[in-house]
Amino acid sequence: MDILIVKLGALGDVINTLPLAVTLKERLGARIHWLVEPLSHAIVSGHPAVDDVILFDKRDWRRALPGVLHSLRSQRFDIALDLQRIIKSGLFCMASSSRRRVGFDRARCKELTWMLPFERIPAADPGAHMALQYLEFASHLGAHPGEIRWDIPVSGGIPGGIPEAYVVLNIGATKGANRWTAEGFAALAEHLSHHRSLPSVLTGGPEDTGMAHRIASLARCPVIDMTGRTTIPELKEVIAGSRAVVSCDTGPMHLAVALGKKVLALMGPSDPRRTGPLKGKVTRLDLDCMPCNRRHCDDPRCMRGISADMVIRDLDGLLDDPSGFQHPAA
Repeated sequence: MDILIVKLGALGDVINTLPLAVTLKERLGARIHWLVEPLSHAIVSGHPAVDDVILFDKRDWRRALPGVLHSLRSQRFDIALDLQRIIKSGLFCMASSSRRRVGFDRARCKELTWMLPFERIPAADPGAHMALQYLEFASHLGAHPGEIRWDIPVSGGIPGGIPEAYVVLNIGATKGANRWTAEGFAALAEHLSHHRSLPSVLTGGPEDTGMAHRIASLARCPVIDMTGRTTIPELKEVIAGSRAVVSCDTGPMHLAVALGKKVLALMGPSDPRRTGPLKGKVTRLDLDCMPCNRRHCDDPRCMRGISADMVIRDLDGLLDDPSGFQHPAA
């Protein structure tokens, strides 16, 4: 059986889809094909549950589209799964050679994709964690999930300059409203250094280097700045080697969960039950405006209001608990 998964871009979304691929491979013996964009290609490519990767580079879509369409039409798929729920992903499924195309129920579709002539999974809770919602496709196909596994391979090759024991502070976030403060991260780094003898490794993209410099200038201890200096495979190794990961709601947070790390998520605008860590601890306020799911906010008091003391308390509890904390969604 050949199954096409259409899940294109965001790192966290792709990571949360991996348990579905693992389940379909194990329970159905399926050959898994995955249509993905460059951002998450490194996570899907080489994954033991994925047999074939079709890359769509939307940055140069005019050149990329003919090759993608050729791949979708020339290969025979038994089933195509639209997990993106948007017009682009729906049309890719329509363009595939598969006669059986499966999508979300109408209430969970976006951009009028419910109008496409797809087979629909049964209606279910739209507030459930997204990893669990994706696994509904496995149940629909008769591959009832067991233990949730991501099976992301690691090599143990941590980049040079990083000590044996450390905590990752992932300071970036794709959505500006999800970001915490430089002052908070600096205070957390100080606590880890002075009270835990654990150095902090700052991770994030090139756009986060300015914030990293500010954290380093505020913290009364050394920090190791890796922002803008790691590829996704290198970031995977940095996270895999850490004692714990503190992160806002962004892709590396989900990567840390998938790698089995102790995760403390700092959350504000988004719903932790749906997009928070499947396993981990959440630090957040309780405000009437939450969750608003905004990408940008002129007054992100839900994030700014998270104090360093709150984060230190929760991280200490996480580090001291040998079993870690488990999110209710798990």
